[in-house]
Amino acid sequence: MGKHSLDSLGSGPVNRVPGIVAAFGASEKFPHSMDDILFFVFGTLLLKEWTSHFSSELTAAKKSSLDNKIKSAEQDIKRLAQAECLALTAKVITKLPREIRDMIYHHLSTRKNERIDREHSRATLDPLSKLYSYNHARWKASHFPEHYWNSDYVGAMFFHELIENYYHTSNFIFSDDPGVMTRFLNTNEFSMPCLPKVLISNVEIHLNAISYDRGSFRAYMFGVPKAPERLQEQLEPLFELKHGAKICIHFLTDTQEERHREEHFQAGLETLFSSVQRAKLKGYHIKFVVDRTHTFDLEEDLKSEWANIHG
Repeated sequence: MGKHSLDSLGSGPVNRVPGIVAAFGASEKFPHSMDDILFFVFGTLLLKEWTSHFSSELTAAKKSSLDNKIKSAEQDIKRLAQAECLALTAKVITKLPREIRDMIYHHLSTRKNERIDREHSRATLDPLSKLYSYNHARWKASHFPEHYWNSDYVGAMFFHELIENYYHTSNFIFSDDPGVMTRFLNTNEFSMPCLPKVLISNVEIHLNAISYDRGSFRAYMFGVPKAPERLQEQLEPLFELKHGAKICIHFLTDTQEERHREEHFQAGLETLFSSVQRAKLKGYHIKFVVDRTHTFDLEEDLKSEWANIHG
């Protein structure tokens, strides 16, 4: 750029950045043209900052507006789903006989292998605080996520009949922890008119034979064997079930040798099915399964086995 053009760039009576000239002294050292250049540079930077700021605010506003629209749409869909489900289940209750309704409930809620362990009633993760705590709604959503487990969608009567079917027809499996079974049978998780122990009809309990056989050397290889009385305690919660319930006791020996299996089997018979225990179990349908292969019926097969052992 020539001298003429540089002079013309700084010409004019307006001093746009007077502070800059004052800071650098006379205009000979810092001509007015540099004021204009710096004004342009600083103005451009300031404009970029303002543009970025307002752009961020606009993006946040659009996102907030979009989030509100999404939430509003989700609420509308939820209300529509509830209305449609309630209308459908109301027709099921009023138009169909109980036998047909039971077929529907069986399809929806019956579970062939419903395992109940220590984790069943444990705390769940709070999505907001990221901490574990017990919350019934969160627990229910994790175990029973489908809408038909929610009375807000299906109505009170459909919900109660569904839960009755769940308890009555599902097969509940427990390990050798009587505390877990007792807590489950006596906890009203669905706010029903009665406790689960009144409704449940099918129960399996899995017992580890090695843990209780003090007469076997193998038992000491896996720790200190438990007292036989502890084995009897495993059956105590079963007596809370209504008479007529089907009970399957799985006895696991974890051995490949027939001799060891026979030892555990005889020890289990004497402990589990003493005369006192047999009297308590009368009225229930009991099966005793050893290593998932040998099945004995309490009233017939076990009676003959008991006679063979004791003469």
